[in-house]
Amino acid sequence: MTRTDDPLIHRFDTRESSLPIPERFNDPFRYTPAPVTAEAAKTVLGYISVSEGLRQVFSEGKMLGVLTVRDPDGKLGFLAGFSGLAGGRGVLPYFVPPVLDLTDPSGYFRQEEARINGIGTLIKEAEENPEFGSAIRNAEAVKAGCEEKIRQWKERMAESKARRDALRLSGADKMTLASLIKESQFEKAQLKRISAECKAAMEDAESEYRKFSARIAALKRLRQEKSEALQEWISRNMVVENALGEQKSVWDIFSGEGLVPPGGTGECAAPKLLHYAYTHRLEPVAMGEFWYGKSLGNEVRQHGRFYPSCKGKCGPLLKFMMQGLDVETEHPEPVSGTADCSTAIPAIIYEDSDIIAADKPSGMLSVPGKTGGKSLLEILSEMLGISLFGVHRLDMDTSGVIVFAKNPGAQKNLQRQFETGQVEKEYIALLDTAGNGTPDAVSRLTVSRQAATALSGTISLPLAPDYHDRPRQKVDSGHGKKAVTEYNITGTGKGWAKVLFRPLTGRTHQLRVHAAHPMGLGSPIKGDRLYGSADSAGRLCLHASLIKFRHPATGLPMELASCPEF
Repeated sequence: MTRTDDPLIHRFDTRESSLPIPERFNDPFRYTPAPVTAEAAKTVLGYISVSEGLRQVFSEGKMLGVLTVRDPDGKLGFLAGFSGLAGGRGVLPYFVPPVLDLTDPSGYFRQEEARINGIGTLIKEAEENPEFGSAIRNAEAVKAGCEEKIRQWKERMAESKARRDALRLSGADKMTLASLIKESQFEKAQLKRISAECKAAMEDAESEYRKFSARIAALKRLRQEKSEALQEWISRNMVVENALGEQKSVWDIFSGEGLVPPGGTGECAAPKLLHYAYTHRLEPVAMGEFWYGKSLGNEVRQHGRFYPSCKGKCGPLLKFMMQGLDVETEHPEPVSGTADCSTAIPAIIYEDSDIIAADKPSGMLSVPGKTGGKSLLEILSEMLGISLFGVHRLDMDTSGVIVFAKNPGAQKNLQRQFETGQVEKEYIALLDTAGNGTPDAVSRLTVSRQAATALSGTISLPLAPDYHDRPRQKVDSGHGKKAVTEYNITGTGKGWAKVLFRPLTGRTHQLRVHAAHPMGLGSPIKGDRLYGSADSAGRLCLHASLIKFRHPATGLPMELASCPEF
């Protein structure tokens, strides 16, 4: 590598400079990394590999990025960046600095952060105060004592009532009956007195508890207010540029779309790289973000793989920052597998007066969506000259058998079968086992090949939407919905494995996450742009191969199959 006076512009050597240069800037939300992007990432990985300090800093998991640029003299080079902080630092040699450095100990952010942390300490001290614990226990004891006292009196009243009822049935005289009425009235009045006494006792006991809890609640509100104010301060003071030379704060960019910037906005690698390029008179050529190190908790990330920019934090931000660039035509969803799915004639697998099943190509919508492309439902409706009714869906990039109803009755019946778990489905997938990441990130498939075990099993990982990076899903044991998949590894080879999936639940991207997550099979499906690598195959290698259900009209078992092209 050679360098200019700017140590952050890393030059390609003679061999690398012969790589093809993209004519247009890639869409960071949907891209296959350009050769120069892949080469730049390879160089960054090599640089980190010879630095023990950087390996330690990044090994726990970090999103890195590279931006190929052209300087004012027309020479090519690239910038490198990382998301967030690395080892508590925002500035590291070789990498571009943050848009707004928040690590200065004497700066406003650190001072306010210290105040907020101080409030957190006060909250902890208040919650751990022995007097608060004593007040809680006393309130609980008084409440339990009162409940027992009232229970015992009600039990006595029930026994007295039973005795009085028996006396009345035995033909007691008027004087006795009158005394029974007085006794009943007394017991009811006494219950009211006991209840009133208990209420007063509990209020006294809870008043001590409320003194502490009110202070804790007030401190938590103050901490929340200060945290929100500090986040707004960051967003207002973080000013970025675009290719037109325009400047805007992160706050103004998001508020212009009626949004509030999520925490951490502007700290991803992509906006850091573009901001540095614009402020140093560098022309962006191509960009990509890739993962280094271990997968972090709930997210599906694999070492060395490229990923699209997150939409929650970077969507509005990069939209502004790319103004003035000649960006590749944006597609909300990529069309893969079929060059023009809108003109494809789908193969009919089965048809009668109530249902129709077809073989959906990869890249075609199941039902009308937001992308503007024609869906399989619309194509079949036009072919048949009738209205069809959706029953279930396949992801746009997934191919295979899908069933539609020809009338509302059939639709309702089939939907009920799906809802009650009566429908069985099987999928065939090709997994990418070529890049399972760092040495300690060994996939279950690798273990299977070595030990000839675990060739079949069950994956149970609850899933929830990643609200900051839709449509991605994440594993979430706290708030996720149950997601269970049976799998059977039917074949393996160099860099690939063939798997039969049987989903027992129907969560969004269930098979894709269960394949890629380290607690699943640890190997993404080939061609998976969200959880793996889009350039590992020309399409998502996931195919709905079999569906079993009962015919909505006859009740007879149906079994419809389709073979994948991969």
